[in-house]
Amino acid sequence: ADLSQIVDVFMETNQVQACTSFLLDALKNNRPTESHLQTRLLEMNLLTAPQVADAILGNQMFTHYDRAHIAQLCENAGLLQRALEHYTDIFDIKRAIVHTHLLNPEWLVNYFGSLSVEDSLECLRAMLTHNIRQNLQICVQVATKYHEQLTT
Repeated sequence: ADLSQIVDVFMETNQVQACTSFLLDALKNNRPTESHLQTRLLEMNLLTAPQVADAILGNQMFTHYDRAHIAQLCENAGLLQRALEHYTDIFDIKRAIVHTHLLNPEWLVNYFGSLSVEDSLECLRAMLTHNIRQNLQICVQVATKYHEQLTT
């Protein structure tokens, strides 16, 4: 039997925890050929045990899963930091980044260092438009830290 068939057997009886343990071991070599199983592992946990998926993502053990799909599931599960770590489209980033009350402020300020100047300005604009009272302080912190890059 291949790994997918074994996963199917676990999932037919809703054994997410057992299936997770099995897959964490079976996928430990992080092979590109197992990308669909990496995606499935993260997906099943994001839908049933988001904290487990968060820990798996935090360990950075897998790199071949469907990043866009997992990003959307992270956002749906309320794991906005993980979603932002995976999003590449500015529309997705802006949709998630305005919820600063759900994000670690220090992480969020540092996250702006990974964005282009244009994307940073778009995000700041979206944050202030969405909820100026909630987001003003973090926008000031971002502008203070990155003002030289943002004005060049």
